[in-house]
Amino acid sequence: MAATANDKNGAAAPSPASAESASPVSCMTLRGVFLLASAFITFGAFTVLVVTEAGRFHPSWFPQAALQGRMPEEIHRICLGILLGAVPITNIAAWVPSSIRPPRDRSQSATAPPMNTFLIYQGVAGVLYAAFVAGWVFCPSSNSRMGSSWTLCAIDYRTFLAVLAFISEILVVSSILALQADPRRQEESAVTPCTGVIPRSRRQRLVVMVNNFNNMLLIIGAVLLALTSEFTHRNGTEDLIDDSMVVMMVDGVLGKYSISSGIGSLALCVTALFNTYGLGGVLSTKDGWRFYQPFTGGLRFMIFQAISWTCFAVGLFIQGLYLLSIVIVELELFVGAMAVAGTLFLISEIVMMMSLLVFKGKSDAKDEDLPAIQRRARALARDSLGALYIGMLANLQWVPSALFFVLYGGLTTLPAARIVTYSLTTTFVEILIVLSRSVATHLHNKDSKYGKLAHVSPYRFKYVAPQLVAFSIPGIATYQHYIHGMEATLPLALLSAYFYVYVFSYRGNPQYTGSRMRKDWMTGHSHIIETVSKYFDGKIIRDAPLDPKQHYIMGFHPHGIMATTAMWIQFSQVWRDTFPGVHAHILSASVLHQIPWSRDVLQYFGAREVTRQAFSLTLEEKKSVMLVPGGQAEMLEQQSGQREVRIYTHHKGFIRLAIEYGVPLVPILSFKEGETMDNVKAPIVQRWFVRKLAFPFPYFPYGRFLLPIPRKISLAVAVGAPLHVEQKSKPTAEDVDAVHAQYFARIREMFEKHKDEAGCSDYKLVLI
Repeated sequence: MAATANDKNGAAAPSPASAESASPVSCMTLRGVFLLASAFITFGAFTVLVVTEAGRFHPSWFPQAALQGRMPEEIHRICLGILLGAVPITNIAAWVPSSIRPPRDRSQSATAPPMNTFLIYQGVAGVLYAAFVAGWVFCPSSNSRMGSSWTLCAIDYRTFLAVLAFISEILVVSSILALQADPRRQEESAVTPCTGVIPRSRRQRLVVMVNNFNNMLLIIGAVLLALTSEFTHRNGTEDLIDDSMVVMMVDGVLGKYSISSGIGSLALCVTALFNTYGLGGVLSTKDGWRFYQPFTGGLRFMIFQAISWTCFAVGLFIQGLYLLSIVIVELELFVGAMAVAGTLFLISEIVMMMSLLVFKGKSDAKDEDLPAIQRRARALARDSLGALYIGMLANLQWVPSALFFVLYGGLTTLPAARIVTYSLTTTFVEILIVLSRSVATHLHNKDSKYGKLAHVSPYRFKYVAPQLVAFSIPGIATYQHYIHGMEATLPLALLSAYFYVYVFSYRGNPQYTGSRMRKDWMTGHSHIIETVSKYFDGKIIRDAPLDPKQHYIMGFHPHGIMATTAMWIQFSQVWRDTFPGVHAHILSASVLHQIPWSRDVLQYFGAREVTRQAFSLTLEEKKSVMLVPGGQAEMLEQQSGQREVRIYTHHKGFIRLAIEYGVPLVPILSFKEGETMDNVKAPIVQRWFVRKLAFPFPYFPYGRFLLPIPRKISLAVAVGAPLHVEQKSKPTAEDVDAVHAQYFARIREMFEKHKDEAGCSDYKLVLI
């Protein structure tokens, strides 16, 4: 029988071989052609808009007749309209069912990474597009009230708005391409109206081609902005033709335009390179690709990567110096600096694409099989990344305050002193809001005896009033700035909206109920957690197995300065291998559940407040808890270099609850926890704050390089056998003391038994 496929009319359908030999464009699906066309049209609109914006400062670029006919202004409006409509139109291709629906085989669950990548790209694109739309809608003309008072409405910043729209469009296209990383999509062949069936490998190459094409458009746009920025900065005076242009120059408009164009160029370059390396790597390589993979992938891949990132770093440095030279008159940079930076970015992008072609997926060799220099290089890379991750997690509470400086600096032309003043004031208001909630929670816990007195409502006036006063400040400040047309209105409005939207995350009392917990975070594999575990050489010493069907009260000792190990240890693969199926809700300080970003990460990982209400509710749900009984009092006793494990023993509440609910106690001892960090010493003041507000002020932890980064210490964590207790609904003080003595006797036994294995043979245990 002849193996020939015919269509309905009897015509032979093209074979896979014909598809292989066809040109790339002819093998594209309609969706691929649409994505290419939308990206190219957006790039064209962006390019024309950049030229027309630059033409405002260089009238010689346009014929005088065209200027009199306001042709550039009309072109400008058309380009803005294209940029405004590109993202929603392209999103139609992203959200139609055939795009996001699993292809055919529903027996297999969809792989999470492609859909997660799709949603991340969509989210970032949505934020950038919203910023562009806000500028387009609220700044109808530079002569309007908003246009004269808000920085982004000024003529010298409108090009940057176009950059946001262009990046947003490319990210939307990338989100659609990310779905093609789903293995089930790769197993299918696609049919085009021109050449028929496309083999899987051919189809995947087309996806990579579209991604590379989009990233090259970003790089070309970046080079265009770089050249425009430097040309305007150095030659702006040559085209001055009337007094209005002189006024523009005196007001610093040319300088601001050059800065905004330079920053826009930088944003396009960073987006292109990381999109090529990240998404491009996933699409164009075989198994074994990871975003962070130091000194792997083969020799040629490493050489190309080194060249690419070096060119990128040098270009970034030159562009940074150029931007500084605009602000600092004394800093002179050579002519053509931005052209050199743009060329380096272009080389970096091309070499990055080449590196993906030579990547060797099966390069996960064990360290002992590698040459000594490569082993040391990989160890240094892992160490650096671990320090970055643990430092980031330990200082997450400061990130919002840092973003305040970025927001005021990026959205206004205020002098540096005013930016600092606004940022510090906003930080103070944020602290005031956090303290108002923290104090209200502390007072309510005290009055209600930590939830025992149900009739003490948390909505009493003395608990609610401080929070209302604190939350009214952002709104009042924004209103005052708006009615007076002050320049900081836009960042204040954005921050106020953020504060008022963020307050909804407190609904459902997640600090008690764990309503924001994400199970996949608790049970799934985390690259960050595993990197942190390797940073500390995490080791678990087990005295006895734990039953995953039983719930426990796990006491972690000692607290250390930040109790970092207690936060990550049970999410590591070492813990899961040692105690499969055993998960506990971390009970952390109440103040941590008031600080934005920190509380989000904690609550997503299932953490709750270390209060009787949250404690009891968790035990009633038959779930395990992990807490640090020593708390802030134990933290004040920590000091590195003393060769001591200092444990505070005066807190007995967790013992009482263990007896009331009949839940076994599991002691956990981290031998060198006190060596990871130190805090400034002001014991009298700190104890007063702990006693009154449950917070050890002043609190300035430091560790590696005197920075707030935990030191790299080999941590050995001993997990004791469960201590079973007899359940009593109303235990006496003697009952509590008896179990308390048994518990800390077990701690001492564990210390003496495991101190040699933990590398602490010369340490001593101090029970305070």
